[in-house]
Amino acid sequence: MEDKDLRRSIINAIRGMSLDGQRVADIFAHRHGLNNTDMRALTLIMEAEIRDEALTAGRLSTKLGTSSGATTAVIDRLERIGHIRRNREHADRRKVTLHYEPLAMQLAGAYFGPLGVLTDEVMNGYTTEELATVHRFMEDMRAAYSAHQSTLQQPLPPSAGAAPEQDAP
Repeated sequence: MEDKDLRRSIINAIRGMSLDGQRVADIFAHRHGLNNTDMRALTLIMEAEIRDEALTAGRLSTKLGTSSGATTAVIDRLERIGHIRRNREHADRRKVTLHYEPLAMQLAGAYFGPLGVLTDEVMNGYTTEELATVHRFMEDMRAAYSAHQSTLQQPLPPSAGAAPEQDAP
């Protein structure tokens, strides 16, 4: 396969894997009465917990790209159904961090566990060196996506958002 074709195939595989992953997450969300924003919030809270990072409502709002009011509504829903909890046990009692609850871990483990087994089977077919290369590639691609996302958050110049002029009749 030529380099150009291989690169196109890799991008198509990444896109397909992203869509497949989103479909799996959508089914989980639907089965548990979550909307897309709830699911994204739950995932972000879980990821922060795994990295042992405190995630505040403000930081979650930034990551979701939602207003503070919309983020509060998401947090309230997730807390009400037992997926997360707010923690105010800090020196500054105004600071609130968000944490994944055991119920959410249990539901996610039961749902995504079989996928974990399948992905382990796939990875078992590769050497440690090959997996290290794949890992480096994936991290580099995530950095590229993150860099592009940062540019998308910049305000557009006034003329960039304008509709193209149409010829007069």
